[in-house]
Amino acid sequence: MAVVYGNKDHFGTQAVLAAAEYGGQKLTLKDEQPPAEHFFTSIRPSLLNGNDILMDTNPVSWWAANGKLRGQNKQEEADVVCWLNAAATLYRPAVLSWVLPATSNLPYEAKAFETAKADAEFLLEKLNEVLLKKTFLVGERLSLADLVMAFNVKPAYEHVLEAGATSLKYQNLTRWFLTIMNQPEVKKVADLKLCEVADKFDDKLFKQNQAKIQKASTSAAGKAGGKSDAKKEKNKAPEPAAEQMDATEQAMAQEESKKDPFLDFPKGTFNMDEFKRVYSNEDTEKKAIPYFWDKFDAENYSIWHCAYKYPEDLTMVFMSCNLISGMFQRLDKMRKHAFGSMILFGENNNSQIEGVWFWRGHKLAFELSTDWQVDYESYKWTKLDPADDKTKKMVNEYLLWEGDFDGKKFNQGKIFK
Repeated sequence: MAVVYGNKDHFGTQAVLAAAEYGGQKLTLKDEQPPAEHFFTSIRPSLLNGNDILMDTNPVSWWAANGKLRGQNKQEEADVVCWLNAAATLYRPAVLSWVLPATSNLPYEAKAFETAKADAEFLLEKLNEVLLKKTFLVGERLSLADLVMAFNVKPAYEHVLEAGATSLKYQNLTRWFLTIMNQPEVKKVADLKLCEVADKFDDKLFKQNQAKIQKASTSAAGKAGGKSDAKKEKNKAPEPAAEQMDATEQAMAQEESKKDPFLDFPKGTFNMDEFKRVYSNEDTEKKAIPYFWDKFDAENYSIWHCAYKYPEDLTMVFMSCNLISGMFQRLDKMRKHAFGSMILFGENNNSQIEGVWFWRGHKLAFELSTDWQVDYESYKWTKLDPADDKTKKMVNEYLLWEGDFDGKKFNQGKIFK
């Protein structure tokens, strides 16, 4: 029988279990880390079925689902996959970045929290718009897209979206969400308690949660330490679960303070804060651009162009924009020494993302810290020559959001500063 490693109260595991209910799959659930001899990471939910090894919600739920859940035809299957990707790459990180600090499972920083909240609310509003004229996300009946997406927004409904407010602000979304959550197959695996008052960060609770995570990590390390340690662990009472988070979320929650990698490079003469002030408050063409070229320190700073490697995967414009927003959010600690202008070119189902960045030093900044490496490999990065007229033209256009852009049609832009 297939074994799923995951916590029964975690939304990702619940999505898998619900898919299995529809698909008639018999699963054995184990609330423990996936065995290292089969899995190279500790991501949960994970599935082990003979030689079949799958990790994370989307592939495991796809395995557990039946054909009807995956789509009634080839087009519907493609649409389901599109929504599964959106749930994993856009909605899950956005919702968790809002919920985890609110529930005191991540450090709270007011500006970052408000940015996370705004990004998540924007995504929820777009989903609400999509559901204005639709009962389900794909086709005329419930699909895996509905199950997985509903479970990915479930933490928001349970912790930060107050019931009275959401019934008005997200009327279509809430109607759809409650429809999914009240399906018999879903109710077998998941309880739902809607939020009445939004959770707020509590420093004392945060420290308690961190202590639990640290204690659980120490216990896990002891179990891996050898036979003698294993024997000791066997005689100990089992530890309570630190928190209903998977390994990725626990890593986010631990978020150790690290040295700023940019401090290894000479400070130089370019004042990034001053440039950002000028760019934000003065005329871009008449003040900010001349300031940049007059003050730019080419010896200690570098300019880069990036282009998204997989434009064929870009569909709806709002999803592409939130791909950019998610990247910005995860790079928050780069802001002091970096600036970027990302532009979406084109239109729905025919678009491309490109950008111009500059930062202290001449190395590709994302490789300086593992915390910054979530998104950068999805882009092709090219170092530019500040003395080249083509570079100057490109930088000016990306700062101004006006120009010919080598024939590309400007749609909208986002600034990282």
